[in-house]
Amino acid sequence: MLQNTFVHAPWVGYPTETRLWRQGFRTWDDFLERTPPFRGGSERAAAIRNEIERSRSRLKEGDYRYFARRLRPRDQWRAIGEWGGRAALLDIETTGLRRTRHHVTIVGLHDGRRTRQFIEGVDLDEFPAAIAKVPMLVTFNGSRFDLPFLQSWWPQLRFEQLHADLLYPLHSLGHYGGLKEIEASLGLERTEATRDLRGSDAVTLWRRFNRGDEDALDVLMEYNRQDVENLRPLMQYAYAALRAKFLGGRPPHLW
Repeated sequence: MLQNTFVHAPWVGYPTETRLWRQGFRTWDDFLERTPPFRGGSERAAAIRNEIERSRSRLKEGDYRYFARRLRPRDQWRAIGEWGGRAALLDIETTGLRRTRHHVTIVGLHDGRRTRQFIEGVDLDEFPAAIAKVPMLVTFNGSRFDLPFLQSWWPQLRFEQLHADLLYPLHSLGHYGGLKEIEASLGLERTEATRDLRGSDAVTLWRRFNRGDEDALDVLMEYNRQDVENLRPLMQYAYAALRAKFLGGRPPHLW
């Protein structure tokens, strides 16, 4: 989908992008082979062409930071086709909702092969190094919660990756509610131990662990693990469904 994207170019909005697709300019290569006429004259057309040429070059070099800077947050899901296979799916647990009063207890990362969990008092300080070279982060509501919370914990941390916050793509597809509600609507199941848990339960489990209940930590880690691992099928579904919505094709099923 990234190579079908034009809205990061100057003077190109969503209506213009849609018009380009309808006129047969479906990819960057289509555009560069036969540049369409634009209102505003040759100067505007040249600026758009320069951006497309630069984008093709940056993609060839694997420069994900370039697209993290150029794409609006709402459009960064479009790069899942290029970098989703190397993405880090992320979810955090905290002692509450206020960044000024509460803190991070667990950070879960899943890369498609394994899940790593960084725990306060054990190895939480290793988290920044673990994502230093990750090209894309995938979260659910991470732009409003997870990433700001992490930056309040580590003020020096800079998220230069692409960031696909699945909340917005899924909502645009008509899937509303929180992560657990959307999972259920799409047929994703959780284990019996965590099926009915919510964010407030994660806070309670951490408190129980601090009072000496080791089993509470096991349940909390399982809850966090399912949070991050379930993001992968949701990412794949949202990407395929939105690609079909914009460019045509058969909408996918999660299973």
